[in-house]
Amino acid sequence: SLSWLAGVVMALACSGLPIAELCSLRWNDIDEVNGRLTLTDESGRSRQVGRQRRELKSGRSRQLPIHTDLANVLAGLPRVDAFVFHGARGGRLKPDTVRNILVREVIKPLQARFPSADDEKGFKDGRLHSFRHYFASLCANRGVPERVVMDWLGHKDSNMVQHYYHLHDAESRQQMDRLNPLNTAGTRPTGISN
Repeated sequence: SLSWLAGVVMALACSGLPIAELCSLRWNDIDEVNGRLTLTDESGRSRQVGRQRRELKSGRSRQLPIHTDLANVLAGLPRVDAFVFHGARGGRLKPDTVRNILVREVIKPLQARFPSADDEKGFKDGRLHSFRHYFASLCANRGVPERVVMDWLGHKDSNMVQHYYHLHDAESRQQMDRLNPLNTAGTRPTGISN
């Protein structure tokens, strides 16, 4: 069954996280009361026994509001251990394993149903990083300000801009609520509030 992969793909599409960050996501990174996800870069910290340090692509910690669709995905996941996402057999996710399974079990078997010319990008070229592009494109198409998207994705423009720009929780929440990554309607799930 690939139901575990469906949760991973939906979470990537609803957050724009890179797969390595999603694989390292812990339950204590999720603030259900405030509807916020906190990703902490631990590269500068001393290593704790039995725990890998999380290194974020940007090298800096960040927060993003949890969209209702992502909250629904998270609510459907079992709490097996400290980590949020697990593979088919309940083990920790590894980015390369998820990439290989997506290509082998989803992209290749379905590429004939979604054809594109050999010289054009299409379904056959889809990868996990495509969901990050999808999220960023969705944000742009829905008019989410570029600075907000940069903050959510952990991108830097210049040190000076990042130093002076502060994303306020209210603006961040308003922008996240405008998205509809899984094309669902409704209210926030129980336990998620402003």
